[in-house]
Amino acid sequence: MTENNPSETARHALKLLASRRLAPTPDNFASIYYEIAGSKPNANGDAQDADRMALVRELCEQLARTVECCLPVLGEDDASIGPAAWALIRACRSEFESLANLNVKLSTFNHRLSLAAEDQGEIRRALLGLLQLVFENIGELSLDDHWLRGQIEALMKASEAPVSLRRLDDLRRRLMEVIQKQSSLKSKSIEAQEEMKRLLAAFMERLSVAAETSGEHHRQMEACAKKIESANSIAEIAPAIQDALSATRWMSVESARNRDVLSAMKVKAEEAAAEVAQLRKALDMASASARHDLLTGALNRKGLEEALEREVARAARQNTTLSIAFLDIDDFKSINDTHGHGFGDDALSHLAQVARESMRPQDTLARFGGEEFVILMPDTPLEEGVQTIVRLQRALTQRFFAAGDTRLFITFSAGVAEVGKDEPPMAAIHRADRGMYQAKRAGKNKVVSA
Repeated sequence: MTENNPSETARHALKLLASRRLAPTPDNFASIYYEIAGSKPNANGDAQDADRMALVRELCEQLARTVECCLPVLGEDDASIGPAAWALIRACRSEFESLANLNVKLSTFNHRLSLAAEDQGEIRRALLGLLQLVFENIGELSLDDHWLRGQIEALMKASEAPVSLRRLDDLRRRLMEVIQKQSSLKSKSIEAQEEMKRLLAAFMERLSVAAETSGEHHRQMEACAKKIESANSIAEIAPAIQDALSATRWMSVESARNRDVLSAMKVKAEEAAAEVAQLRKALDMASASARHDLLTGALNRKGLEEALEREVARAARQNTTLSIAFLDIDDFKSINDTHGHGFGDDALSHLAQVARESMRPQDTLARFGGEEFVILMPDTPLEEGVQTIVRLQRALTQRFFAAGDTRLFITFSAGVAEVGKDEPPMAAIHRADRGMYQAKRAGKNKVVSA
């Protein structure tokens, strides 16, 4: 039977599929279609159809693998997502599943997936919120332990969305270093404090002995006074005077001994107190390392805020100038896209290292975010600040960045602003930021005063 109308042929093919109880797969449909039409596609058509079918099967397999990879992430909270996923996986790998049925199962799974993904997103945000509350509560309970504050702030920063495994791993490594330092330092601090307690106990005991000695001397002197009062002759007075002299000499020796012991204890107590103060300072410094950017070692945003507040207050107190530079690495996205994010991270560290070597001791380097850096330059007027950053540009171009076999010159554009009187410091940073964008538009690797 031959039909000239393709739509009629297709309808007959579907009826014949049903009557023969064959699965309505593309292969079965094509076979019966050409049987009814009384013709076969040409060789090129056969090859094209075969390629299309192979591509469809490959796409189905990729879809099945994608769904399998999604399942562990979705968890087991939604009991309906699992059956829908496995039904779709089996349909993708079945040779007898029609495309229409596959589309229905895919639609069902997509609906379940959207609901599950929304739930997982809410759960993740809620868990991060709970972590923030826990860290904040620990910080509130540890107000007296200043060495803990840097770690608590670092944990709170790390638990802010978006969370990445790399950032968590970097934080874990940094905190492990801090914890090891603090474990040793705190142990020594406790020992020093215990030594101070022992010294104070011995000090109080020595004072008690001195008090008893003084009391004994007082009793001896009273006894001598009574002997003198009751004496009837010079001969009776002489022994009493001798007793008084002996008691006074004994008291003088005991007082000198107590004075020497107490002086030595005072020196030891002062040494112990100085050691405790030094150890507490070391603890604070160890904790402060958590306020630095994990990648570059520069201050992070929290550290920048504290340094900025400190420098602005000092400039106002001493009536000096404070200039701020805002730096952005040129073509950083291109560096990442071409060489990879690991290369980009090394480039950031390279810039931070060159900047630290070029800066004055009183200058402060902070990573503002991404490829952006801020430099605080106290006692520096605007034009001098511009020249300082130009010198940093030259120092950077004189040292090419090497990673493996790749060598690259790193450049940056920058804006420099002088903090005005009564101007909010963040406003000056924004002005420097705008100057940086002007430097970008002017051709990059330039410095613009804002």
